[in-house]
Amino acid sequence: MRHNQRMLYAERIERAVEHIEHSVTRGDAPTLEELANVAAMSPYHFHRIYRIMTGEAVGETVRRIRLARSVSALAERRPVGDAAENSGYATSQAFARAFKAASGSSASEVRDQPALLDAILSDLRKPRRGAGGASSALDIEVISLEPFRVLAIRNVGDYAELNAGYERLFGLVLEQVEECELQGIYGIPLDDPRFTPASECRFDCALATGEAGRSAGDLDDRQIAGGDYVRLRRVGNYDELHEAIDLAYAYAVDVLDRAVANQPLVLHYLDDPEEIEDEQQLRADILLPLATGA
Repeated sequence: MRHNQRMLYAERIERAVEHIEHSVTRGDAPTLEELANVAAMSPYHFHRIYRIMTGEAVGETVRRIRLARSVSALAERRPVGDAAENSGYATSQAFARAFKAASGSSASEVRDQPALLDAILSDLRKPRRGAGGASSALDIEVISLEPFRVLAIRNVGDYAELNAGYERLFGLVLEQVEECELQGIYGIPLDDPRFTPASECRFDCALATGEAGRSAGDLDDRQIAGGDYVRLRRVGNYDELHEAIDLAYAYAVDVLDRAVANQPLVLHYLDDPEEIEDEQQLRADILLPLATGA
């Protein structure tokens, strides 16, 4: 029987979850790169596919599994400190806060009311929600792109402060290229700011310039691969793109039954924020590359 793409991804994500469980048992915290390797996925895409398949982020899975390990101590009515030790939390206070946030009850209440234990353990053993599919009402389609060239710089820091990165990019590019030769504003997000500390988020600011310009200093010459892409057009503040990016992944997996390619997604900014008064009218295309032969 032919497996669809969701089933294939589910098998890979199950391997990652098993690795998380084994790591938590050893007291370790697996990295996203480590889990992506286990799941045989690109680190560019792993955390987003993980989220649409499980309905939660990797960090939420780790916390849930750690808390589930505390239930045996509570069931034996041992001190809350023992439960904290079982779950790997450094202090009883940190454990208590996490347990209350996840279960809605305090650890001491659960310890003293055994009837609550089974329901809470059942909740902790599975994600709180499933990931929904993409809505057919979205402005979303599959397009074919020819490969094209960009000049780019790497920005590391809060995505909310990307304006400074683009100002620097424009300054470097316009030292070599006439403004009339600019063909488009692009971005390549390499991290998800919902799960990566803002100071560590990597983002390549890019300008399409045709054949004009060259690498120099921090300015790199890049090639955007051609092929099939999910194109999701979003209208709104550019700082709020990431939930829509999740919808592009869900559309690829659930609607198209396609695998994503082993390369990062691309953002095409269709409007210049300095020229549009209402930031809620800004248009951007989310371009998610699809694997060939899938």
